[in-house]
Formats: sequence, structure tokens, C-alpha cells
Amino acid sequence: MTGRTIKSHDPDLDQTIIDMSSACHRLRLAEDRVIYLRGKEEHPAVPAAVAHAAAIRDTLSMRAGRMGIKPASALRLIIDQHEFLRQKMGRRPNMEQLEASVAAAADVLARQAIADQALAIEAESIARRSRHLDGAGVAAVEYLRACA
Repeated sequence: MTGRTIKSHDPDLDQTIIDMSSACHRLRLAEDRVIYLRGKEEHPAVPAAVAHAAAIRDTLSMRAGRMGIKPASALRLIIDQHEFLRQKMGRRPNMEQLEASVAAAADVLARQAIADQALAIEAESIARRSRHLDGAGVAAVEYLRACA
């Protein structure tokens, strides 16, 4: 390990992490607020909360576009992992530590995406069966009423 700092390796990334870490935190809070408000029935603040989260996402996306990071969520992953390591280690991580952390997080996210896809397929199958049984139940009740 060379112990290169992020600043010595990529000054734009270093400055972006400093500038955008608060935006990532605000985005996390805004997304939590959207989830909370959507849980309530027809809450009037949902459109404003969604627009606020989208505006923060656009800010991150614009900065990622300037740096050539595609997709923009990759920048968010880098910033989140940088913040995680900074809190864990009590200092700013070097480039190798950040790279290893982002690679580990990407691996976890890939496995989670596969598991989520499998769960989505299972949920669709269960929903299809429920709709089929719902129709069968209605037809059975109609038949029994006609026989009575």
C-alpha cells in the first residue's frame, strides 16, 4: 500500500466528497421523509417531499456528470463509503481503503439485488395465484348460491 490520499490522487474527487457529503446526508433524510409520508393516506406534503429529494438527486447527478461518473448513484456510494470509513477510523481514509470499501459495498449490493429480484419473482407468483384463487372463490360462491 502506498497510502496515497484521495487529494493527492484525484483533487476533484476529494473536493466533491467534501462538498457533497452533506447533500448525501440531506438526500437520505429526504428519502426517509418521502417513505414516511407515503405511509400516510393521501398526505398533501408528498409531492413537495418528492420534489425536494429529486432536487438533491439532481445536484449530485450534475456533479457526477462533471466528473464523468456514470451512473450518478456511484458518486453517492463513494461518498457514503468515505463517510462510513471516516467515522469508523476517526480520520479520512486513503485511496486504497476507500477503493476496498466501495468494492465490498458494491459486492454486497450486487448480492442484495439478486436476492431482491428473486423475492420480486416470488411475490409476483404469489400475487398471480391470489388473483386466480380470488376469481375461483367468486365463481364457487355463485355456483353454490345458484344450486341452493
